[in-house]
Amino acid sequence: MDWANRGFAKFGFRALGLLLTLGFAGSLSPSHAEDITVSENPENTHKPDRVIQVTVESEKRQEKTLKKIVWDHTVNKVITHYFGSSSESTLVLRGQIGRESPAKWHVIWNEKSFDVGSAGQISLELPFHEGMKTLELALVGPGGEVEYHFYRLHLEMPQVPSLASADEVPPGEIEFNKKLNRRFFISPGLGLSSIHFTQTSVDPYSSIVMTAKVSANYFLTPPKWDLGFTGFFNFVSLGKSASADVRFLGLNLRLGYIFPEIKSPWRLSLYGGWYYSTMFASDSSFGYKNISGPQLFPTLRRNLNNGHAFAYYFKFSPISNNFGLFSLSNNELATGISYVIPTQKRTYSVSFDYARIYFSDGEVDIGSRSISIGGSVTF
Repeated sequence: MDWANRGFAKFGFRALGLLLTLGFAGSLSPSHAEDITVSENPENTHKPDRVIQVTVESEKRQEKTLKKIVWDHTVNKVITHYFGSSSESTLVLRGQIGRESPAKWHVIWNEKSFDVGSAGQISLELPFHEGMKTLELALVGPGGEVEYHFYRLHLEMPQVPSLASADEVPPGEIEFNKKLNRRFFISPGLGLSSIHFTQTSVDPYSSIVMTAKVSANYFLTPPKWDLGFTGFFNFVSLGKSASADVRFLGLNLRLGYIFPEIKSPWRLSLYGGWYYSTMFASDSSFGYKNISGPQLFPTLRRNLNNGHAFAYYFKFSPISNNFGLFSLSNNELATGISYVIPTQKRTYSVSFDYARIYFSDGEVDIGSRSISIGGSVTF
C-alpha cells in the first residue's frame, strides 16, 4: 500500500512517541502530600487517606426496651482513600453488645453477617457514601430471636471556609471537601488508530488516523450507580490506501452499577446502554450509516500500591442499520486496557483498544477493525 512507505512509518512512530509523552507527562512531575491532619496509608504512599471521626447515636425509632450497642467513639471513623480522581470510603465501627453468650449472636447489615466476639465486641467495616446518614442493624440471637437497632451517624466534617478566611485554612482542607462531594468527571483524550475496512464488491480500505476522544462520568448515587458517556471522531488522516477520505464517529451512553461487595483494591462495574456509529466517506459507493444498538459493558479495575491502577473493559453491542431491528450476528465487539496515573491535580491514563464491527443485510457484508493507542487526562 502506498501509505506504508518508509517516510510515513517514520512519521507514525514520531506521532506515537509524542502521544505517549503527552500521556505520561503528568506522572513525571513531583507530587507533594497535602498538609492536613491525616492517617498515612502504608500500602499507598502516593496520597494520604482522609480520616473523619464518627459519633453513633440512637434514633427515636429505636425500641427503648432493647439494650443498646455501646459504641467506641474514639475508634469510629470514615476513611476515604483517594486514587486520583476516584475515591473509596469505608465506615469503620467498633462496639460491644451486652448479651448472655454474646459469641452466639450475629450482627446483620444489608444481608451481611458479622460475628460477635467472646466478650461481645463487634467490628464493622461498611462501604460509605455521602448520603449515608443512618445505620440499621439486626442482632440475631442463638434461639433465632431478632432485635432491630437504628442509629444516626454524625460526622465531624471539616467546614468549607469563606473566601475571606481561606488563607487561614490549612492547605488541602478546601480541596478535600470538594473531592468528597464531587460527582462529575470529564476526560478528553487523543489517540492514534489503525483502521481496516472491508465491504462486498469493494476494495479493502486501510488508514491511520488521529482520533479525538472524550469521556464523562456522573455518579448518580455513590458509590453504586454511575452514568457515563464516551464519544470519538477520527479528525486527521495520516495515511490511507485509497484516494477516498473516510471518518468514523462513535457515541456511547451507558448506566452502570458498581458492585459494593467487591473490596478494594478491586472494583467491578457493569454498564448497560446504547451505542451509535456512523461513517463519513467522500466516496458514497461504500460505507455504513447510523449503526446502533444496545450494549453490555463490564469493567474491572485494580488499584496498585503506588496509587496507580490498571483498568480493563469488554463491550458487546448487537447492532442494526438506520435504527432498524438488530440481531446478535450483527454486532460490535470491543476490548481494551488502560494504565491510570493519578497526580496531585489531574489523573492521566494511557490506553490500548481493539474494536471490531460486522454487519450484513444478506447481500452486502461490512466489516471494520481498529487498533488504537492513546492518552487522556481527567478533570
